[in-house]
This record gives sequence, structure tokens and C-alpha cells, in this order.
Amino acid sequence: MSGDFRPGGLLPSEEALTKEYEVSRITVRRALAIMTEEGLIVRKRGKGTFVSKNARIPTSPRLSGSIEDLIYMGIQTDVKVIGSCWMKPNSAVSEALQLDEGEEALRLEKIRLVENSPFSHVLNYLPPSIGRKVHLDKIAEKPLLMILEDDLRIKVSEAIQTVEADVADAEVAGLLEIRVGEPLLRLERIVFDVKKKPVEYVSVLYRADRYFFTVNLTRKKVGDSGGWEPI
Repeated sequence: MSGDFRPGGLLPSEEALTKEYEVSRITVRRALAIMTEEGLIVRKRGKGTFVSKNARIPTSPRLSGSIEDLIYMGIQTDVKVIGSCWMKPNSAVSEALQLDEGEEALRLEKIRLVENSPFSHVLNYLPPSIGRKVHLDKIAEKPLLMILEDDLRIKVSEAIQTVEADVADAEVAGLLEIRVGEPLLRLERIVFDVKKKPVEYVSVLYRADRYFFTVNLTRKKVGDSGGWEPI
């Protein structure tokens, strides 16, 4: 479930599992039998036990909150492009993209569907130098960040990300097929290249009933005080 063993990956032997978890071989075999029945693993005589290539492991996206995480986990996603236009963005977006006063940005609006159900409302903003190079017919084919990296050869280095609670207004509620006022999770990210230049501003509204963060933390103690840090 943690993803340490990806589809097609080889699991440890029964003997190794018996020693690692300090249980009997009967217990290990029973556990493997249950996972086999559930379609999570495949046992091949003389070769070993493998994670099923068709296993649908119920896990959540990682901390980055990227749609790429869903694709990496093998979850079927599709995108519906609502529209694109050049516009003067609000002050927050202009400042984030370091635009000159009155300068326009390319705005892309999309709905991401996960397994044929609306999952998120996405707004991407690109500075003119990048927006003019993007082929809009590719927006529905793969995530914008992949287009920037693969097609435009932009070397993305880091990002600043914020996450906060929000509620659905009438427009977004209709697009996400939920009721007005239902809770949403808003994620905003400013993406930078290796020269610390902003290349994208993205604002995503996730359905709170379909998306959440799971973070593994480790306890750090310094003297009499302490705190938590992500692993």
C-alpha cells in the first residue's frame, strides 16, 4: 500500500518475510493467499511472488499535489479544456509571474477527471514568453508541466506551494458536479526554472471528498523542545 513495491515488482521470499515480521510461515502464506485472492499479487512457481500489474492500490497523491502523482500511480485521468485566452491577471498572479504593469498572461482553464468523474478545476497562467510557444492542441493530451519540460525544454527546478480550504461557488460547483458551498481544497503553486525565473502559476480546486494529503512525519527533538518534520 505504501508503494515500495510497484506493479510487476518482486516481493521478498516467504523465509525473508517470516524473519522480517517475526511470524510463522503459516501466517505469511495465509497473508499472501489473501493478497492473491484480492488480485494484489501473482505467485509464479519457481520464480517468486510479484505485485500484480493490474493491482489498483488504494493510496493518496503525494505531498506535491500534482496530477503527475495520479498518473504515476496508474490512475486513469482525462482532461476537459474549458477555454484559453490572453488576459491581464490579478495582482497576485502578475506579481508571482513577475509581469510588467498591464502585461498579459495566457490563461488556461480545465477540468480534470479521474476515472470518468470530475476531480479538480485547474487554472494555469503562463508568462508571454512561454505562453506563445505552447501548442494548445496538446493541453488535453498531458499535464502542462510535462509540456513545459518535454516540449519546450524548460528545466523546472522548484516551486512555492500553498494549500488552504475553500468552498464551491455556483460556476465551479456546476463544473465539478457538486453543490454550491461544498468544501474544496485549494492548491496554488508558483513554478520556477533553474534560473529562479517563474514559468507557471497554477491554481487548482480539488473536490474535498476525493482528494487529501497524507504526510509521513518524524519527531525531532532539540533540547527540551521538539517538532515534526516530513520524511
